[in-house]
Amino acid sequence: MPVLDRLARLEQLGWLPSAEQWLELRRIRNEFTHEYPEEVEERFVRLKLAIQAALQVRTIYEIIRSRTVDRFPSLSRR
Repeated sequence: MPVLDRLARLEQLGWLPSAEQWLELRRIRNEFTHEYPEEVEERFVRLKLAIQAALQVRTIYEIIRSRTVDRFPSLSRR
């Protein structure tokens, strides 16, 4: 199953707020990791994007964590 289909299914099930958002977060991560702009301003813009993306990933993590604990209460004790 292609990644896009898996992401769409996770969104459909409520485990992921948006498949498109996740793809955008991956794009930001890849740019941040693999591209090295020479201009300080461009590096700063990308750093700010990476920080915003990290906050979004944390929100998604909290959603997944909460749903996991709701579904498997015994995991909350660990």
